[in-house]
Amino acid sequence: MEPQLPFAAGKKIIIIGGGVAGLAFAISLRKQWPDGSAFPEIVVYERDNKELSIGREGYSISIRGDARSGGLQALEKMGLSDTATQQAVSQSGVDGSGGFMMWDLQWNTLLGLGNQPGIRITRDTLRRVMIDAALSIPEVHIRWGTACSDVKLEDGIVTVVLPDGNVDQADILIAADGASSKIRVSVRPDDKLSFAGAVLISGSSNFPSGQVPAPVDRNWGLVLGGGGTGFFTSPVAASRALWSVSYLSNEPREKMKTPYSQEQVETLLEEALDRGRSFAEPFQSMVKNSDPATVKVINAMDKPPFSHADPQSPIIFIGDANHPVSPFAGNGANMALMDGWELATQFSKAKSLPEALTAYDKSSVSRSQAALSQSHWSISMAHATGVKLFLYRTSLKLIGILTWLRG
Repeated sequence: MEPQLPFAAGKKIIIIGGGVAGLAFAISLRKQWPDGSAFPEIVVYERDNKELSIGREGYSISIRGDARSGGLQALEKMGLSDTATQQAVSQSGVDGSGGFMMWDLQWNTLLGLGNQPGIRITRDTLRRVMIDAALSIPEVHIRWGTACSDVKLEDGIVTVVLPDGNVDQADILIAADGASSKIRVSVRPDDKLSFAGAVLISGSSNFPSGQVPAPVDRNWGLVLGGGGTGFFTSPVAASRALWSVSYLSNEPREKMKTPYSQEQVETLLEEALDRGRSFAEPFQSMVKNSDPATVKVINAMDKPPFSHADPQSPIIFIGDANHPVSPFAGNGANMALMDGWELATQFSKAKSLPEALTAYDKSSVSRSQAALSQSHWSISMAHATGVKLFLYRTSLKLIGILTWLRG
């Protein structure tokens, strides 16, 4: 008796969004697809052009190798970890050059996790690595500069409406179009983002090559104790570092139209310096050396993950389209990589769509909920004052001692 083929064999799959999650699914499906089965035709619709602007993509992300995150392991399974590591800004682990840290106001270490495997890589670099891998697959086609305005499901066939009025059809649609997913708005209009209670003023600083100030030249992390102000920083390149000043708020900040004027940028930088006045150098140098084009205000937004209530529906949400988290999670790219790999795992072996989605949701939802809870804890810690700050600092020192004792 011949083995039953995967349910997706020979089908057409449309992926909305050519970001980390969508590309991870396409690459992972090819990697795991069984011999002797017709590989699906995959069409990726990406709203951006292939060449991405630094303003949108020029920040670094953490790809972690700890058990909870699994992003580094997912890249390794895809066959991309070596290429990504070679192009990383910083690397942690036994032979790494940096790692995640928590500092006090004077940049004394409260907790260092440099022994945890992981890399810090710019998002555009990771995407380029993944784009190259996806384009090497004959059955994968990327349609650049093409957004999708709507989707319709009729008789088990998904119809995608394109900006020019034309349509495309597929057996399965993977929505991977980010936190503000238009597909989610269309299919799940009540499933909206929520304000997580923090506002960030962020930018990237330019320095002469090789002169990003320590400890930001190799490490990334949070500075605690700013009297209710949080500060996150990370290296982006040999001449660039990212900074982010944050504060708690009951309401999201009014959205500013882009591009910001010179006066608006100067006002934001002055506000950042004032809010972070208790932080020691190199905080001031980082803010003062900011590239004006990168300065922006971010409202921390997120929402809980959801299971696919109708496992018969061929519209599937992964990555930020399903479970967006704020920058305080530090885990969005890892979850996107894991989503792509795990959904592809189920597609490559399941005999039906319900079987695949049930298994996928079981792991994805619990993992994403844990990341959401972690991000809320990070918001609380980053802006803690008084007794709460004392308890956090004491806990971090104890964690550091236990980590050191365990080697």
